[in-house]
Amino acid sequence: METDNSLKMITNFITTILLVFLSYALVAQTSVIDRIHILDNVQATKIKTLDGFSECYKIMFRQPVNHNDTSEGFFYQKIYLSHKSVEKPMVLNVNGYVSTSNRINDWTRTLDANQIYVEHRYFGESKPEKIDYEQLNMFNAASDLHAIKMAFSKIYNNGWVSVGISKGGLTALSYKYFFPNEIDATIALSTSVKTKLCDSSFFSFIDSLNTVQDCKDELKEFQRRLLQEKENVIPHLKDYLTRKGKSFTHLGLETLYEIAVLEIPFAIWQNRSGCKSVDYSKTNSKDLFEEIRKSLNGWFMTDDVFNRIDSYHIQALTQLGHYCYPVTRFSDLLVSDFEILNPVHPIEEIKTTYSNQLMINMREWAEDKGDRIIYISGGNDPYSKYRVIPKEGVDAKSYLLQDKNHNEVYNYYLDDSTYNEIKSLIINWIKQNE
Repeated sequence: METDNSLKMITNFITTILLVFLSYALVAQTSVIDRIHILDNVQATKIKTLDGFSECYKIMFRQPVNHNDTSEGFFYQKIYLSHKSVEKPMVLNVNGYVSTSNRINDWTRTLDANQIYVEHRYFGESKPEKIDYEQLNMFNAASDLHAIKMAFSKIYNNGWVSVGISKGGLTALSYKYFFPNEIDATIALSTSVKTKLCDSSFFSFIDSLNTVQDCKDELKEFQRRLLQEKENVIPHLKDYLTRKGKSFTHLGLETLYEIAVLEIPFAIWQNRSGCKSVDYSKTNSKDLFEEIRKSLNGWFMTDDVFNRIDSYHIQALTQLGHYCYPVTRFSDLLVSDFEILNPVHPIEEIKTTYSNQLMINMREWAEDKGDRIIYISGGNDPYSKYRVIPKEGVDAKSYLLQDKNHNEVYNYYLDDSTYNEIKSLIINWIKQNE
């Protein structure tokens, strides 16, 4: 009897040890990197692990150039995976431009989630060898996100939330539009849906903001002074750009300067605190240039800007539309051709045709039946002129943050009540689809 009990104990012990080893073996076989390697069309490289995550990877994900016709070839799109646990939700963090490094969205941290950070097609490293700009459109961009989600939902299936700011928010919204049932919740930050190719009415909106701050006339006179003092101020611009190693052959120095002056009202409301942030007392040429530089945060339309965001210009000229300057206000002081005094420029030898039909359809859909979407815009942001406001009965919500600009829409700018309300909505939307 004792021998039988001893044998049972030994057998149970051996079984337990085997189960432990088997569990470790199974974990090893189903680690994140092993699961990634099982996926088709991915090339993964381990990178620096960010705080709060267990592993991070740079992944090149193969995409069709044309999602409607794979015979046109493929390219690799860059994404960053930040992993916590397959038991946690996944945030699809959508960039509308270049992703130079792995960045974590604050909603990813709020939801204690994993994250995939997506570089937009035709930007940065995410380009085909031969670029066909006809395939740079919102459907293909949304289909890129669809393909990523379909692949990684084999690993992560405990809720998916998409988020993006500005053009990234519009791309996330387009994904929801083309594939409405794939994502549990979408957060569109500082997202506008424009339906005109060139819309100067943005500056009427800016005029109203300037009136509230009681500096509308001061700003206009300041711009006139900058144009009148052009010959004296341009040498300081040239010196600044030369020291920065920036070239300006695409537009030329005078046109670049005139665009910079015209851009000031938009820039100070989009990225600063409005017309009250300008020091109108400046009079000498060096100080005037410094005021331009501060107002634009050092941004000038130099050659490297064109090289970096040519693809945005194509999108703006074909589907997205853009703001344009009220050049007639300063027609007596401007030298450059009005057509070139524009924030968006076509790529040489690339013909574009604009259609607003998709943006009209997306806006109507978002207002009438775009469920499970959060919109957050800054009240001082010129782009809030075309923010989405869902109609009554639509399961979505739009928030306008008073006195905030284009970049002041992240979690830490929300009051506690708004933050908790949005967080609760997102968690409930995820649970509805479990």
